[in-house]
Amino acid sequence: MQDNRLRDSLGYALVRLFRVVNRATGRALSPYGLSSEQAHILLVLWIEGAMKVGELQRLLMLSSGTLTGAIDRMEQAGLVRRVPDPNDRRVFRVEPERFDSRRRRAIERTLEETEADCFASLTATERAELLRLMRKAAAFE
Repeated sequence: MQDNRLRDSLGYALVRLFRVVNRATGRALSPYGLSSEQAHILLVLWIEGAMKVGELQRLLMLSSGTLTGAIDRMEQAGLVRRVPDPNDRRVFRVEPERFDSRRRRAIERTLEETEADCFASLTATERAELLRLMRKAAAFE
């Protein structure tokens, strides 16, 4: 009798899919000297604006240690900076450093194209349904 627990596991399939997308994104971003994680941190900051580390942590679903290490490396690389929060001097906000608009757009386009490539086997309807289900499972809706 064949054991189908891995084949039938949503969690296992999701982890595998994450790794496929993350590796493809990492390869696509290597010409910009960015990791997948760094690019997604920048994307959130570009779209949402400067924010407290805790807010960024909740949006990205990263542990405090992982995010702090990433921000430290990104700050050293001149990608982001920590600035005091104007409403609470005990807290810092993370904001992206200024980027050449062409480079920023190229990074954004690379993320969009890589995502499209990773999900090219799905129809537009299937992609929308997958997104809906993932948001529901992750309690975004």
